[in-house]
Amino acid sequence: MNLDQSVLVKDVVSTPSTPLRHVTVRKSDIVVKGSNFIHESTIPFNVCEGIVDFYYNNDSYKTHEGSHSGGQKDSNIKESVDISCNVDYGEFDNRIEQYFLHLDRQLKVYFNKFERSHMPCNITDKFNIQWYPPGGGYKIWHFERTEKRHSVRRHLVWMTYLTDNPDGGTEFLYQDLYVPAERGKTLIWPAEWTHTHRSRPDTKYEKMIITGWVEL
Repeated sequence: MNLDQSVLVKDVVSTPSTPLRHVTVRKSDIVVKGSNFIHESTIPFNVCEGIVDFYYNNDSYKTHEGSHSGGQKDSNIKESVDISCNVDYGEFDNRIEQYFLHLDRQLKVYFNKFERSHMPCNITDKFNIQWYPPGGGYKIWHFERTEKRHSVRRHLVWMTYLTDNPDGGTEFLYQDLYVPAERGKTLIWPAEWTHTHRSRPDTKYEKMIITGWVEL
């Protein structure tokens, strides 16, 4: 059915005292309009290189095995080596400060684009820089806002790819969408179940991202 055209339907109308007659009824037009609510932008390469350098060279944060669902560890579900860092550490490290200056601009673009998403909120205190070995990633379908206390206030997700992995990007289930990983590419999307997603593991090359949330 062509949804851009009106649909004409003939209804049969009758009463006991009158013969059958046909009345043409015009149904309302159906307009399909929408968005997948995934915003894509680019963080400069030199800023991304600063984050990679911070991952390998900083005096305050050590790497640890990546976890899922509030601290559980299972490499069959998520295989990564992470740094969990405080956003306000940018006051002491220009590499972090520069990244969040650029991210803040993109969040403003998102809120201008989707005005109803702009409600009182802030970037969460902590963010993660994640390194994935070949074949690694968050391998199962998941979404970011759940009933668990640590995630129930999540509103948006943000992520920047720090490496080029054409075969190791992100799959979005209900949007039927695959986004290849390209250095600097930054995605912002809703934290709800509507944006269930997973990593597509790159079987040949390592991968890095920086990611976190906006919460209500």
